[in-house]
Formats: sequence, C-alpha cells, structure tokens
Amino acid sequence: MRGTTVVLDRDGTLLDFYEMFHRFVLDLHERQRVTPPSREEILGFAYWTEITSGRLRIGSVRVRDRVDEVALRYMEHGRLYAGVPAMLTALSGAGVRLALVSSWVGTEPTVSLFERYGVRACFGPVLTRDDLAGRGTETVDADCKTELARRALDDLGHPPGDRLYVVGDTPSDMVLGRRLDAVTVGVRTGNGGTLPDPGAPGGPDVLLPSAAGLAELVLGN
Repeated sequence: MRGTTVVLDRDGTLLDFYEMFHRFVLDLHERQRVTPPSREEILGFAYWTEITSGRLRIGSVRVRDRVDEVALRYMEHGRLYAGVPAMLTALSGAGVRLALVSSWVGTEPTVSLFERYGVRACFGPVLTRDDLAGRGTETVDADCKTELARRALDDLGHPPGDRLYVVGDTPSDMVLGRRLDAVTVGVRTGNGGTLPDPGAPGGPDVLLPSAAGLAELVLGN
C-alpha cells in the first residue's frame, strides 16, 4: 500500500495571522507616536501592497524593513484556524507524513505555536525562510518553498511513487505543487480568495473552504 505525504503552507493555510499583523501595526504606530488607521484598513489588501512595495512608512520607519517582526515576535497572538488541530491529528494518526514549509521567517515561533496547540508531534520537518542558510531575502517565494519542500521530503523519506499533496493559499503554493508533481490543494482562507478555480490556469487541482477539510480529502482517496 502506498504511503502519503502532505506538505503544508503556514500563513493563511494553517495559521490565522491577522491579529498578529494588526498588533504589530498598532505597536509600530504607538512607538512612532502616530495615529493608526482603522483595523479594516490595516487588514486590507491595499495596505499590504503598500508595505510590500516599500512605499508605506509609519513615522520614520519603512514598514517593509520591519515586517518580519510579525512572525518573529507576535506569534503568541496567532491562532490555528478552526478544525486544523483535529485535521492534523487525524492525518498523523492515520500514518500520513506531514511537513510545513513557509517562505516567511519564524521557524522557532512556529514550533512554539504547534506545541501550544499540542500538534508538534504531528509534523516531521518544520521549515521556514530562516532555514535557507543566510540567503533567504534573495530567494523568491516559490523558489524558497521548493528548496525547503525538497529538503523536507528527503528528511521524511518520501519515496517516489507515494502520494504527495501540497496545500496552500497562494499562487506560489500551486507552483510548488506542480514542480513536485503533487496534487495541489488550495484553501479559501488567507489569500486563497484570489486563487483561480480548479481547472483554470494556475488553479489548484482541488479547492477547499479551509484546511479543516483536508483529512477527509486525503484519507478518502
């Protein structure tokens, strides 16, 4: 009987990071003595685009230069989406090999988060951009995830011919899945609302409302 491996994204797939990000922005405004915008504006896509473009400044701080603090310092305010701990426990209990790869930073805080939820033992490798040996900022998301995922598959002993799923909420997760010749599973949480439908160019093979439904999908095949 073939075994199964699942490679999971973190932010927006397993982890609801919105409160982490909101608190980071509020604290930055407070330290710079600037009045923050509304929560709705802070959590909007346009605000994030201003950060990633490097245009957004809060006082004297260019926010893009500090945004890694969200994952490194605010993980205690993060939470796993509803149903995710039970899903991870079900898959692990059924012998499915699990790995997490993230193109953002925060390996140690992620491990601490999983320990808080009692699911660390469900995973084999937990790898983030922190694990790219000093060249993380120079590597685009899809390439970062590809290198980390291949390392994770080696660590898990994933043999050729076993079933492989890649699960995420962004186009880079779908690129990763295609590179690994895996079944790609998109989720509508996080940034997944912008993913194309299954069958469309760049779309996943399967699209779920959230990762909570993953155990039924994987164990039912």
